[in-house]
Amino acid sequence: MNARMGVRIGTLVAVVLLSLLALDQWRAEQEQHGQPLAWKQQYQASLWTPVRERVLTLAEVGRILGEGSLWMISADGEPRLVSRHPLDSDGQRWRVQAVIGLDQQQTDSLVEAQAWQPDMPDQAVSPAVGAALAQYPVERLSLLPEKPLRLRDIEATFGPAELRMPVEVGEAWIYAREGVVVAVSDGQAHSIMFGLRED
Repeated sequence: MNARMGVRIGTLVAVVLLSLLALDQWRAEQEQHGQPLAWKQQYQASLWTPVRERVLTLAEVGRILGEGSLWMISADGEPRLVSRHPLDSDGQRWRVQAVIGLDQQQTDSLVEAQAWQPDMPDQAVSPAVGAALAQYPVERLSLLPEKPLRLRDIEATFGPAELRMPVEVGEAWIYAREGVVVAVSDGQAHSIMFGLRED
């Protein structure tokens, strides 16, 4: 091997080593500062802004996320009709839960039809009900990750919490301008809710 070839190989090795060092440094910075959650930007115009502005319908959620399954659930002892949709993003599976806005008469009718009681487990509801309610408003959207999230990823996505409120378990990080509440406990985030109302 002549001197010129040795210089070329040495230069190539140096470039590769510098590239690897730069990549390691970039990864370390990403770990330290967190990564914005990809679904935030992806669905900003189609889901998060419309639910904040109270113009999102059940049909739109189904069009964007695919057909969901309807459930009657107990929310602090009160009946709620929700549609659940799977979402794959940021390296894991999420469940998106849309709370459908029913008036009291409609809620009472559904409670009677389902023979619902506050202490019951979640009950599946016929897809025909969803078809009948396609144009009904969605009051809130909640995202529940398969695995808890790092708080630095939440801050990389939404910024510092505008308000932190203690709750029964952990605390709620509130982003009032975006209408978002993040449930936090044990140094991790467990759910993200869009649709917080200021009134």
